[in-house]
Amino acid sequence: MNPTSSKDLLIDVDGVLYPFPELFHGYAQQQLGRDLPLDLSQWAFYEEWGLGHDDFVRLLSQGVADHDLWWDDAVYAEVPEALVRLRAAGHRLHLVTARGLAGDAPAMAATRHWIAARGFVFDTVNLADDKPSVLDTLGLDPDRCVAVDDAEHHVQAWLDHGVDAVVLDRWGTYSGTLPGVADLAAFADYADSLAHVMR
Repeated sequence: MNPTSSKDLLIDVDGVLYPFPELFHGYAQQQLGRDLPLDLSQWAFYEEWGLGHDDFVRLLSQGVADHDLWWDDAVYAEVPEALVRLRAAGHRLHLVTARGLAGDAPAMAATRHWIAARGFVFDTVNLADDKPSVLDTLGLDPDRCVAVDDAEHHVQAWLDHGVDAVVLDRWGTYSGTLPGVADLAAFADYADSLAHVMR
């Protein structure tokens, strides 16, 4: 690929690469000792369990500290091939996650362990609650970036900063108006189509 057509791809982890909602659901059922529904039509799926945000963070932090969440090598089926495709196409891959809510040090340690366990290669790994802040941190040109996230509010934040961004609607439950893709393979197709337009 012509270097001028390559992109900086800003990729979320949980719900995009790593099956966090599904694994957290199982972990929460075990810890809380009851059956729990899993409604993935909303990001705060835990609210249906009677948990507030602070309860969610406490349970998540416990799971990370106990190495029951984020430390394993779980991944959505299409992800390994899609990441290889994106790198082979000459794109630069930046992991951008808000996992810091479980504590920056444990979140980064778990994330780097997961990356190494899978043999994935990313140009940068970033913890950021305000995800577009990495544009300045990394010195990226928003016009040369494409972001993917499963949370609408993060996608909107990217768009507000001039980044082409899409919602990854893995469960087919997104009902908003922002552009979307079904999985990471579809995102790879999308990034490739943008790169071809630039040639």
